[in-house]
Amino acid sequence: MRWKSAAATHPGCVRSVNQDAFLDRPDLGLWAVADGMGGHAAGERASALVVETLARLPSPRFLGRSTEQLESLIQEANRQLIAEAAAKGDEIIGTTLVALLALGGACALLWVGDSRIYRLREGRLTQLTTDHTEVQQWVAQGMLSPDEADAHPHANVLSRAIGAEDELQIDTAIDSLHPGDRYLLCSDGLSKELSRERIGALLASGAPTETVQQLIETTCEAGARDNVTALVIEFSVV
Repeated sequence: MRWKSAAATHPGCVRSVNQDAFLDRPDLGLWAVADGMGGHAAGERASALVVETLARLPSPRFLGRSTEQLESLIQEANRQLIAEAAAKGDEIIGTTLVALLALGGACALLWVGDSRIYRLREGRLTQLTTDHTEVQQWVAQGMLSPDEADAHPHANVLSRAIGAEDELQIDTAIDSLHPGDRYLLCSDGLSKELSRERIGALLASGAPTETVQQLIETTCEAGARDNVTALVIEFSVV
């Protein structure tokens, strides 16, 4: 498979500080979005540290082995953030993360928190990650619908984040790649403002650079109450 990608981040229309960060490394077949949390620039530090740590991944040769290496790097970042928070007396220096690693005809997905990965295939948009939030647990139990969860006042309460606990659980999945597939990695500042239908329509048009700009601009037009990050990857036949 061949790929091309683009990414952009924006502080949004309300917040003065951007605590999002992204990694756009097509040379490694590696992409990531992180959404930091914590006061006094802690969120900025957390998201930046995680993407910088992932960028140390050796050039991938085998998807399984490289996925394990990514998990180890995420755990390393988790330990470092916990140590920094303890040293500074901060309650938490944390971040979400979604990462995608492509090799050959497949990709590995890794995630912690409520940033998301969507896939557009033959006109159909699919969310490939499950939010690590309190309300998502209620959805899984049948107590809320997905739409009700998105609108719930506790929608932003995370059940899992990098830097939050010593024992970090990372969710992973493997997805096959088809020619024409488009993947979107985004922070919740985008997914909380745009409907799935709107995301799908925007993801379907334009080159990745244009698509990313349209996603950011449309989110800002919708109010952008949080920082916004969008990263788009398009796959094609070699």
